[in-house]
This record gives sequence, C-alpha cells and structure tokens, in this order.
Amino acid sequence: MGAALVGGFSRLAGALATKLEAEPGKLSPGWLDRAREKSQRHDAAQAEKNMDHTAHLGSEAVEAMQALRQGPGSSILAAIAEAAASDPGGMSAVLSEMKPGGKYASLHGQFEAEKQNNQAFASSLENAASKLDAYGKGREAAQKLGETMSTSTRVEQRFAQIDAQIGKEAESLPGSNPGTSMMEELGEKTKELVKKAVETLARLFRAAPSSGPTMSPG
Repeated sequence: MGAALVGGFSRLAGALATKLEAEPGKLSPGWLDRAREKSQRHDAAQAEKNMDHTAHLGSEAVEAMQALRQGPGSSILAAIAEAAASDPGGMSAVLSEMKPGGKYASLHGQFEAEKQNNQAFASSLENAASKLDAYGKGREAAQKLGETMSTSTRVEQRFAQIDAQIGKEAESLPGSNPGTSMMEELGEKTKELVKKAVETLARLFRAAPSSGPTMSPG
C-alpha cells in the first residue's frame, strides 16, 4: 500500500473511529471495509490521472525534440545525422566523439557555435531539454508508484510507446555536455526504462514478416 494510500486511509479511518466512539449505534459492521475500498478507488483514480499527465508531458517532449530537426539550426543536426549514417558506430559513436579532441570535434565546434549565434536554436534546445526533464521526473514517479502498488508491469505497458518515442529522439540529439546525448540527461531509472522500450520495439521491428503490414519503429 503506497504512502499516499496509507495516509489517505489513515485520515479517513481516524475520522470514522471518532464518529464510532461518539455514535456507536449508527455505523454498520462493514464500514471499515467500505472505507478501505473507497480510499483505494480514490488513490487508483489519482494514479491514473497522474499517469495521463506524465504521458502528455512525454508527447510534448517528443514534439519539442522533433521540432529541433525542422526549425532554426536544423542544418547542424542534419550534418550530425549525415556523419552517423557513414560511421559504423552510428549516432551513439558520433555523439560520444563530439567533444574537444574527439573524432568529431569539428561537429562539436559547429554545434556550440550554432547555440551561441542562433538564439532561436538555443531556446529550442533548452525547451526540449526542459520538457524531457519534466517527463523523466514524472516517469520515475509513475514507476515508483507502480512498484509500491505492485503494478509495475502495467505501468511499463502504459508507457511503452511513449518511452520508445522518447528514446528514439533523445538518443540522436546532442546533450548539454560534450560527448553526450539527450538520453544521458535522463535519470538513471528513466534511462533504463526508455532503453528497454527502444530495444523491445527494435526486436519487434526485426521480427516483423517481410510481407504484410510493415512495422515502423517511429
């Protein structure tokens, strides 16, 4: 039973206990069970509401990251994507070497110059990072609640699609620190969950039959 559930139930039970002492003949024998059920239903409904809000934050983060590729400064992101297409290590190899002295130090320099000289690009980056951070905090809270209420699997299923979308975008955008991606700016637990969702989707994509409806990781 979660802390919020325990707290809410305790307050309700305390109030009913006071009433019981004052008017013992007016409460039916099953009042405690009904009070517990009501408290649990309320907490479950609140949890659903919080998860809906977190999913909305995730959608906003995905949109903000996607907008970077189409807005001011998109040319440097296109250059990074082009480098990733020709590097055997792909995007992760390029981003990890976008740092002073790294293989892609020149791309790092261009990226930093774009941030300094293009205020719109810098603002878009900051906005995307902020929305990603908000999602990460909400996602970790949802997972923690799922563990407390023994519904972790259901919570992961609820966020599987948005986690995969978050991962796909965040792993291909430079982070605020040299040699990192936005993925690495997520909290450890959220990063773990997001990577798991991306890998699961990739497996499904690879396992899709060549004929019939095509599956896309996007």
